[in-house]
Amino acid sequence: MQKHLVIIGAGAAGLPVASQVRRKNKNIEITVITDREYFAYSPCGIPFVVSGMINSFDNLILRDMKYYSEMNINILNKTTVDRIDIDAQEIYFDNCKIKYDTLVIASGAKPIIPSIPGIDLEGVYFLNSLEDALRISKSLKNAKSPTIIGAGSIGLEMAHAFLKKGLKSRVIEMKDRVLPNMLDKDMGDIVEEYLTFLNMKINTSTVASSILGEKKVTHVKANGNEFETDLVLVSVGVRPNVELAKNAGIETGSTGGIVTDASLRVRRKGKFLKNVYSCGNCVEVTDIITHKSTVSALGSTAIRQGVVVADNILGKNTVFGPISSPSIAVIGELEVGTVGVTKEKALEYGINPIEGNAKGLTRAKYYPRGEDIYVKILSDSDYRVIGAQVISKEGVKGRIDAMSLLIGRKTTVHQLATSETSYAPPISSALDPLTMAARKIIGSD
Repeated sequence: MQKHLVIIGAGAAGLPVASQVRRKNKNIEITVITDREYFAYSPCGIPFVVSGMINSFDNLILRDMKYYSEMNINILNKTTVDRIDIDAQEIYFDNCKIKYDTLVIASGAKPIIPSIPGIDLEGVYFLNSLEDALRISKSLKNAKSPTIIGAGSIGLEMAHAFLKKGLKSRVIEMKDRVLPNMLDKDMGDIVEEYLTFLNMKINTSTVASSILGEKKVTHVKANGNEFETDLVLVSVGVRPNVELAKNAGIETGSTGGIVTDASLRVRRKGKFLKNVYSCGNCVEVTDIITHKSTVSALGSTAIRQGVVVADNILGKNTVFGPISSPSIAVIGELEVGTVGVTKEKALEYGINPIEGNAKGLTRAKYYPRGEDIYVKILSDSDYRVIGAQVISKEGVKGRIDAMSLLIGRKTTVHQLATSETSYAPPISSALDPLTMAARKIIGSD
């Protein structure tokens, strides 16, 4: 009898499951259900289409319906799942139902909507889909003074996209720095200085209390001030989209994400189900430093989880381990990367971090076009590396990826300080800034 794999969600986690299972198993029936019109696209590229760096949103679409049809994968887009019956192994939608043998819940995340007056006014937007991006891009044609609430990576990348369109944004952030989940205050100040140089208006330690206007937004009120605006992008984070799973009795954890075992099987009534998996931004995972539960909004994490789920459906017994969450944002010419925990996060979990900061050059001092590079490394009291932050106009990704590997291997700053690195004047300095920062921690500099 032919088996049926049903996947709810067609994002960075769900579609890799479908594709990988199909490549290895030509006989299983595969159905993917999504409430979105557009699927199989790269959401991380949206700000760069808005800015004009990429010509069209069409360029972000990686696969079309024809591709999945040829792979014999049935995509039901613009379809909302109403209910999951775990006991009957049935999915209900549009007055229909289908049975599954294996179910994957990859329902993703949805924007956090602040409970402030005026949040539903015309001209207030959230960015969670390609449909949202199209609406925002269209509205920019008549905008003059956009405001962004939230100075995270999406908010700042969109602020720069607006700048490329000739619009100077005001960015309102309740914390004392930009990119608060990525950077500590000293590193955030470097980014803020760059944004100010670009003529962006940055208001940190500022809380948006209401959005004003009769029908359409006209002002944002924050810290007692009223800032004139005609477009507001609210970008204060996301939370797991788990209502469908919870209504089916599937357990969620302290973070709000779906609880799974290492194989990404979900838990219901205290037991992990053999044939129901979950992956992506809706899932609770373990932080490699704090050993506490967390959720990840990273597409790279979602893809890796999708691969693990596919492996397990195919009988390979693969596990998904704790995460260090390496991430990077590109704001204009500036690359900003982070991995592990910030000082704030470390202190929150009772870790007293030791800090090492260094400023270097991306190339030899005498070689042209070298850029300043700022590095911060954090260790615990045992001198184990627990975090890194890197800012420059080049060379950030490789260093963040290297630090992710070192964190995963429980490397000490002593080992980092004495490690060998390659050198050539056109692409590096003789002593890497990571080494310099590590030496600061152990007192060698």
